[in-house]
Amino acid sequence: MVTTNNNYLNDIKFNLDAALNLRYFPSQMVEKQVHPEVEFQDNPLLLMDPVYVTKSADECCLIESSVNSVRVSVRILKSSNLETLLAHMLARFMQMRADKFEVLRRKPADPSYDYSFLVSADHLQTYKKEEIINFILEFINSVSREINELKLHVMNSSRLAANSFVQGASNQPI
Repeated sequence: MVTTNNNYLNDIKFNLDAALNLRYFPSQMVEKQVHPEVEFQDNPLLLMDPVYVTKSADECCLIESSVNSVRVSVRILKSSNLETLLAHMLARFMQMRADKFEVLRRKPADPSYDYSFLVSADHLQTYKKEEIINFILEFINSVSREINELKLHVMNSSRLAANSFVQGASNQPI
């Protein structure tokens, strides 16, 4: 599984490295405005073909790029109802604090994805390309790890609560 995860992250890294060759490109529709072409999609000639990187049917990454911006959408593996609930709660927590992360969008671009990142040419003037790629990869890796840790914590807490309930019920006189 570790090898599969490393291959998945390496594929995302390779595709992001190719996609993040962005440049300043003002809007062709509105004079003196610069907006991410991947978001507005004003001119189809400025958009590249989307790239899908999949680890499984339930865990994938979509990389959409244009001349001046890249949108990365990530779907995290959720194999149980508990993991779905924890992933949703963690996504809401992160999206409420999206302005602290700068490249994280408040809402995913597509409802079937959990997280979306939007990287523009302005971000590449502030940060190095490798830093942005490493942030996205670490984010993907840490979110999966965090969901697993939360799941273990919830299971341990419920086991302790059930044990104390059973012990309390057995001490009650009939």
